[in-house]
Amino acid sequence: VIPFGVDLDIFNSHQNYTRLFSSDSMVIGTIKTLEKDYAIDVLLRAFSILKERNLTVSLKLLIVGKGSLDMQLKELTKKLKIEEDVLFTGYIEPGEIPGYHNMIDIFLCLSHRESFGVAVVEAMSFAKPVIVSNVNGLSEIIEDDNSGLIVAADNPQEAALAMEKLILDKELRERLGKNARKKV
Repeated sequence: VIPFGVDLDIFNSHQNYTRLFSSDSMVIGTIKTLEKDYAIDVLLRAFSILKERNLTVSLKLLIVGKGSLDMQLKELTKKLKIEEDVLFTGYIEPGEIPGYHNMIDIFLCLSHRESFGVAVVEAMSFAKPVIVSNVNGLSEIIEDDNSGLIVAADNPQEAALAMEKLILDKELRERLGKNARKKV
């Protein structure tokens, strides 16, 4: 088996990029199509649970991508009362993807199903800590508590706890990110 790769000269954290949030914000993010398989609704619910914990850090959620669930997901942010902390970028050009990965501090992919998870490998190449669901494809990429964290699919509470764990433990974030980059 030859896994999908990424160009490490393009996907690295040494590029200049523009931040969309203040430098004191911790940015949780994903780069996925806004379709049912990718469980962006689960990510929104997990982020809402995390915000309710009133952590002392400013938290923002960056959702990069477009899809048929765009309006439904934006309505969910209003229902969950997190719309002020969530940014949907819509479609971006492929060449812009590395800049968006650079803006994200913790990358999540909570898909219901995934054949491989290219966006996860891209995030790993930036030495970002990643949290993924325990579905085929993603669990083949990530070794739990070594190159990322694996949570149960369709479980926003577990995803929120994993995010909180990474937010509160800088050494863990750095270790997982370093190991993720090494694996890529």
